[in-house]
Amino acid sequence: MVKIGTRVIFFFFLAALAACAPISQDIRRQADASAPYSEIQKNPDTYLGEMVIWGGVIIETTNLKESTAIKVIQTALDMQQRPTDLDSSQGRFIIRVDRFLDPDIFKKGREVTVGGEVSGKETHPIGEIRYTYPVVRAKEVKLWEQRVPYPPYDYDPWYWGPPYYPWRPWGPWGRPYGW
Repeated sequence: MVKIGTRVIFFFFLAALAACAPISQDIRRQADASAPYSEIQKNPDTYLGEMVIWGGVIIETTNLKESTAIKVIQTALDMQQRPTDLDSSQGRFIIRVDRFLDPDIFKKGREVTVGGEVSGKETHPIGEIRYTYPVVRAKEVKLWEQRVPYPPYDYDPWYWGPPYYPWRPWGPWGRPYGW
């Protein structure tokens, strides 16, 4: 009886975890066997057609005649495939999407995750150098909601709250007030 209950709970946990993933299970299954970003970035042409899941921070979104190009700074992904460690990157890549994406929504600084096929490379200038970007033909794109910065929390371990709670007629040390 306990084994069946544990299996049911484990199954629901896995189902909930899969439901949270922004990229479909089919693409995730195909991408599991792909090479890491650092290998593909060295020579994207040898990995043409390879399914990948990459993410990062958008640098620029450009609408072309029949597609949209999104330049992204690559970052590591967490368990939900959301970009993490935004201060560290192994390089840049371009996402090609076969439809119009509004550049005011897919704007600089937003986090994005893409599942798609490596479709080659493009060379563009960054300052005075020419940088080679691996290109991913997007099958699925997830634009993450912006992170909300939390205000600093002032914690004082010696603060017990106001001296009197109307719903509690005793003091903070367990004695009634006035004793």
